[in-house]
Order: sequence, then C-alpha cells, then structure tokens
Amino acid sequence: MNYQLVLPTTLTKEISVSKNGLLCPVEATRVNNLDFIRFMLAVSVIFCHCYVLYYGTEETVEPLWVLSNRQISIGSFAVNFFFVISGFLILQSWNHSARFIDFLRKRVVRIFPAFIVASIVCVFFFAPLGTADSFMPLGYWKLYLQNIKLNELFVGFVQLAEPTVSWTLNSVPIHGSINAPMWTIRYEFFCYLLVPVLFYLGVFKKKAFVVALFVVAFILQAVQHYYKVYFFDWKEFPIIGKPDFFPRFVTYFSVGMCFYMFRNVIPRSRLLLLISTVMLVLATVAFDGLLLIQPIFGSYVLFYFAYSNTFSFRDFAKNGDYSYGVYLYAWPVQQLVILFFEKHLDITLMFILSMIFTLACAYLSWHYVEKPFLSFKSKKKTMKSVSEGELAIA
Repeated sequence: MNYQLVLPTTLTKEISVSKNGLLCPVEATRVNNLDFIRFMLAVSVIFCHCYVLYYGTEETVEPLWVLSNRQISIGSFAVNFFFVISGFLILQSWNHSARFIDFLRKRVVRIFPAFIVASIVCVFFFAPLGTADSFMPLGYWKLYLQNIKLNELFVGFVQLAEPTVSWTLNSVPIHGSINAPMWTIRYEFFCYLLVPVLFYLGVFKKKAFVVALFVVAFILQAVQHYYKVYFFDWKEFPIIGKPDFFPRFVTYFSVGMCFYMFRNVIPRSRLLLLISTVMLVLATVAFDGLLLIQPIFGSYVLFYFAYSNTFSFRDFAKNGDYSYGVYLYAWPVQQLVILFFEKHLDITLMFILSMIFTLACAYLSWHYVEKPFLSFKSKKKTMKSVSEGELAIA
C-alpha cells in the first residue's frame, strides 16, 4: 500500500522561480538557503544563552527580550523558526516517502542517534567535568558515577528528554543544568508524527483543513499568552511531556506545512517582504503583538530569503550539516566555558569560545554519528529525490 501524501496536481507540477515569481517552489530546485538559515538559528540560540548562562537570567539583559519589552528572547524566536522549517520539510519528506515505515525510519535515524550520543556524552563526560572546582582535579568523579541511575537515563533516551544528573555545575549561575535546550527535541518529534496522523485522518485532502489546524493552534497559543489560560497547568506527563507547549509548537509547525502546501501559490513579492518586515519591527518595538506576527509575517520573510537567488548560501552544508550538533552541544559547552574561564570572560569572549568548542563537537557529531546513521535511510524514492540538506532537521 502506498501512503504517499496526495496533493492537487497544481501543487506538484514543476515550476520556475524566475518565470513564475513564486515564494518557494520546491519542485523547481533542490537547492536553497535553508541549511545556512538553520545553522544561523542554532548560532542565535548560542548567542541568547550566553546572556542566560552568564547572568543567570535573560529578563534584564538579553537584547531581544529587552527590545521587545519582555515578549520573546532571541533563542525562543529562533526555536519558533526551527519548527516552521521543520513543518515545511517534514511534509515534503512525507510526500517523498514510499510508505509510513520509510518516513518513520528517516525521522528516527535523523533524531535519535545523535540525541542519545549527546546525552551519553553529557552524562559521562561533560557532567563529571562540571564537578571540578575551577581547574582543580575531578575529586568528585567516583561519587558522581555512583549517583547515576542507568534505568532513568534509558527512559530519558527513549522519551527524548533532557538528561537529569546531580553533583554537577553547582558553582555556575544556572545550577545543575547539563543540557536544558534538549527539551524541545521531544516536541519536534511529536510534530513529525503529526504528519502521518493528519494524513490518515484525511486532513490533507483539502488545504483548508491544514489552515484550520493552524488557526486553532494559533488561537490556543494566543489565549495562553494574553489570558494566561493553561488547560493542563503546565503539568508534565510521561512520554508526551507538558501538553501546554503544543499550541505554540503546532502553530509554527503547521504554518510551515501551510507554506509547503501553498508553495506554488504564494507570490514572491518585495512589497510583501517589506510589509512583513515592517510588521515584525512594529510588533517588536511598538506593541505586544510579536506572538501574532511571527508565525505568518516572520515565516514569509524566512522563506523569502530561503529561496532567494541573490542571497545565496546553497552549498553551505556541502561538507557537513552541523546545525543539529550545534544545538545539541552548545549548552553544556557554554556551562563548562563559564566554569573554567569565568574570571576572564565577558559576553563576547564567551560567545567566541562557545562557538569554537561547540563547532568541534558538532563536527564530530555529524561525521561520526549523524552521517553514518543517515545511510540507514531508505534509498527507494517514489518521487523525485530531494537533497539530504533539505531533509536534515535542527
């Protein structure tokens, strides 16, 4: 049985960017700037976390948090765009998968191996280093290892949960947190699984249904933000985590799916780019509306540059797609940079050192974990093949 996503023929015929003036015509070209954009989003998260980890808070110093009058930080802004890109590319991946098991295998091998290895490295290498006092020997190594609960670590691997460890990083501003950003990976993977669920429910038979999904999630997110209504009171459940996060992430993931489904309809317009940019700026500095503006207007700006002919970084990931590795390793690296170099640091130097060490980890992750496991992806394609750089996620 073929589980391929069936879209209207007007959405699947080949088109030309230059002739038709469309925003992001996927079938016209396999090259785009999404690899570069995802990498820069990951770097933006590092930049944001420099303020969070150095000062122990983002509320008084993080640039976008201050500029937007406490609406959003650079890191959250970047994570939202990660989900937009994922919605676009994961729906594309489903459309190019022969069957559900093929789609699931591609998603599992892209997410789990690097996540598990990064978790192991955090628990057995970074966290023990975090028990050191300045440059003193690791006097607590044995005690630390005795407190590791392997069964809890395994459950965390399966659930894509941040590893929780004790006896580490007690002398830095953010105590004991070995890899906080990992928490978003679980929700992104659930968004991936949303695609086949929606397909089997018949949602993709009409484009209006996908728009309706976005509208519902968008409204729920707005209700949460403006009226502080949380249906689960931020309670955490096994496997699924905290359901109150889903309105936000489904909003951005579904808008990415909408841009994919309407990719041969949405025009590429400098006027729309200008309007979208102005709306983003106004929502940031003039009124509390960035939550309402980023999903649509921000996504238009994102895809405008992703498929730009003049803004061209199309071979950026030719030698390696490091964005996922950067995201996985940045936080623990930054924690250790503070631990060992705190007396010599300012924000600029912290960012530079964090980038150097994080890129080294991302290089090893890509070449020795991510890339080898990607060879397990199905090589059979029922439609035109897409590039690995397009399918890789952050």
